[in-house]
Amino acid sequence: MINSGGKRSVFHQMLRCGIFFFIAFSFGGCGSLVEPVMREATATMASVAAPDDSATATMPPTATDLPPTQTPTTAPTATPTLEPSPSPEPTTAPVLSPIDRLVAVRDAENGAVLFEEFQEAANYACANCHLPTSEKTNIGPGLLNIKDRALTRVEGMTAAEYIYQSIVDSKAYTVEGFDPELMPQNWAEIYSDLEIFDIVAYLMTLEGRSDIDDPDPVAEDAD
Repeated sequence: MINSGGKRSVFHQMLRCGIFFFIAFSFGGCGSLVEPVMREATATMASVAAPDDSATATMPPTATDLPPTQTPTTAPTATPTLEPSPSPEPTTAPVLSPIDRLVAVRDAENGAVLFEEFQEAANYACANCHLPTSEKTNIGPGLLNIKDRALTRVEGMTAAEYIYQSIVDSKAYTVEGFDPELMPQNWAEIYSDLEIFDIVAYLMTLEGRSDIDDPDPVAEDAD
């Protein structure tokens, strides 16, 4: 910045220059006087035009001269990756045979009645030879939990298929230790197919605690 004193000094120098120029032009004929006056006027103008180094030195730095401030950077945080949840194992519906489908919709209560009913053509009721509430042998095998054992009899056969076959054709598969001739062979003639399916549906409901290892009361009485 230039103070007020500096401004007056410049003004005086410019005034002096004007006077010199005036004298020079007034005495244009006097070459010996014009030349020194012109030199002094030129020197004065040059000193006025020259920048003041001291003023420049005291000027404060501008904002553009300052070093740029650094913006702090934050390290990027990694996006957490979620582990994919395991997909549930697909469940396969069991393949049902035609007999399984028929037994599933039949009347188990009617089958229970038929199981207990005496048939003159056979001279037996099913209940005469088979115990529905025990796994123990009467004349034939006990039928409690028969659907579980039926799955192990013939490979590839379902429980319903095996029980149905045992009724209509008892000689097709004989359980070890039993005489196939004791089973009447005419149940398929005494009962209709639907009635046999009712009986099978009833036998499939016989579930309970196994008593095969319990003492046999009949044997104890005999002793």
